[in-house]
Amino acid sequence: MINIIATLRFNIKAFGLIRGLRLPVIVYGALKIRHIGTIRVHCPLRRRLIIIGNNHESVVAPYTVFDNQGTVDVYGRLFLNYGSSFINRGEVIFRGKNIVGNQTVIDIRHRLDVGFNTIFGFENHVADHDHHFMVDVETHRVRQNFAPITLGRFNWFGGNCFIKKGTVTPDYLTVASPCSMLSKDYTALPPHSVLAGCPARPVKQGVRRICNHVIEREVREHFLQHPDAEYYQVDERADLDEICELA
Repeated sequence: MINIIATLRFNIKAFGLIRGLRLPVIVYGALKIRHIGTIRVHCPLRRRLIIIGNNHESVVAPYTVFDNQGTVDVYGRLFLNYGSSFINRGEVIFRGKNIVGNQTVIDIRHRLDVGFNTIFGFENHVADHDHHFMVDVETHRVRQNFAPITLGRFNWFGGNCFIKKGTVTPDYLTVASPCSMLSKDYTALPPHSVLAGCPARPVKQGVRRICNHVIEREVREHFLQHPDAEYYQVDERADLDEICELA
């Protein structure tokens, strides 16, 4: 159910009265707003551009958290699903058609850049810092504990993944659930790779997630009607970006 009071409050505080009444942000369910900060929109400001608290998976959680004391740059449609926590002290860039899954935590102190059509599954954790510092017992040196995160286009992070400081991913990457942990530069991987494990290692290549709900429904119905079928054949002339992009 739409939270009308939170929707109006968020929009007016973020965009001012005139622009806010266009309702670019729609809030569902309980939302704990700690700070709204600066939200910069780099696309036409339209209704339902940003959806906060969507709960299509019927997750049981007390509320969604939005705590932005930095800058958020939005280049297209953005979903912060119910029970997620968005905590930003630096700069976060969403390149468009991004989903932050239910109960996912995004905790940024410096910089996160999320590529176009990149999706986080449920209960992911994204942090560009280690929270605490460690001292070397021999040298007494304390190393820097943060580094920016840059995620490519058309990435899909399955449930319970942890994306740590310094992670850089290529386009068309899939990270398998559960409990995969990323913490370095993966851009040398072959196209359409799949990572899994802690730490994450390549386990497969040459596959992509279907994000277009219409196509996904067709595939699901095909297997329901043909339970013994081994595969569903996509037209070889089809544009895979259209099939794998959020509608």
